[in-house]
Amino acid sequence: MSRADPSESRFPLGLVVWGAIGIALNVGLARFTYGVMLPAIRRDLDLGYLGSGNLNGVHLTGYLIGTLAAPWLIARTGTARLSRWAHLLVAAGALTCALAPESRALGSAVLGIGRFATGLGAGAGIVAILVLVFNAVPATLRSATSAAVWAGMGVAIVASGFAVPLLLGPAIGWRLAFAFSALLALAFAFGFPPKTGRHEAPAPALGGDGIRFSSRRLLGAGWLFLVAAYLLFGIAYVGYSTFAGAQLAAMKAPTHLVGATWIGFGVTSMVGAALTVPIAGSPHTRRFALVAALASGAAGALVAALDTGAAAFVGALLVGLGLAATPTFVTAFARERCTADEYPRVFSYASAALGIGQLIGPIASGALADRFGTVAVPVFAAIAYGIAASLAIADGVLTRRSK
Repeated sequence: MSRADPSESRFPLGLVVWGAIGIALNVGLARFTYGVMLPAIRRDLDLGYLGSGNLNGVHLTGYLIGTLAAPWLIARTGTARLSRWAHLLVAAGALTCALAPESRALGSAVLGIGRFATGLGAGAGIVAILVLVFNAVPATLRSATSAAVWAGMGVAIVASGFAVPLLLGPAIGWRLAFAFSALLALAFAFGFPPKTGRHEAPAPALGGDGIRFSSRRLLGAGWLFLVAAYLLFGIAYVGYSTFAGAQLAAMKAPTHLVGATWIGFGVTSMVGAALTVPIAGSPHTRRFALVAALASGAAGALVAALDTGAAAFVGALLVGLGLAATPTFVTAFARERCTADEYPRVFSYASAALGIGQLIGPIASGALADRFGTVAVPVFAAIAYGIAASLAIADGVLTRRSK
């Protein structure tokens, strides 16, 4: 009997930590830190809420394109190489943002170009990160690994909370944040690959026998409600997070309250990710937990709509509980409904649905904030969260009936 290669059974801790840093960079810093420093960007570039939302919409347009292109790029370049090139693009985009001049027209244009580039790189990069990580761990550890990787987002949010005095300060603050993101992306690109203990699975050829998943299947009962719930989640959480800092600024909240709100937001996001581990093993408890995560977001957004400092803090805690948990559960459901060969494309489609929601969220929220004030944004987010929870319930009912 041949002896097993000990490297094959070794848990790839370095790769998982690398993946968590990637999520912290591509989701935490790119989206949530942007929400913290939005009041300073609006002040320095003289932007309205719609213009501010559009800058995030540009970023998420790039993210959507990158996500959709990822399976095609993986098949032609390999997953590891795609990750490297994607994060070099993130670094270039973040540096472009850091160099945006203090001019409404030119500054917005430069910032928009940079935000688009970071979104394009992040979209492809996240798909590459998760495929690499999940290919390197056994199926029994994927739920815990997913929670650990998505917890990176919470770490970045907490760091943003501690950095609030810098991010909301003079013009140099938010530019330094973008410059730091550029350096982190550069280090991330050349820091790969850590030793995984496993060989990367060969990239499947699109259109070959290895991938049979068609986008038309997303319109079937087995996928439609799950994907639609994920889309609504994207609308809700990005709409809320993009303007949570702006709402605090509009109520003239002190800096320490802004920082505490974001720190609490990030901490409960990590708590929510940790709670997914003991309940992710059973599809029934996972189903209930997905609905609970979305309902927690709805409750938190409604509380935040009370428009006081205390309400903003409590609302952030509740929204944070479902923030990392929701993508963990959705990606787990998606993974169990497809084969390993289909997963890169399935994950790309699911992330594209999330990306469409993330694109709609900040633009619609910005228009509402300009028309009705920032308090309209959490109300809008609560409605989207509530519909998403209802769709998750419907998905569970249909899934049980189909068995």
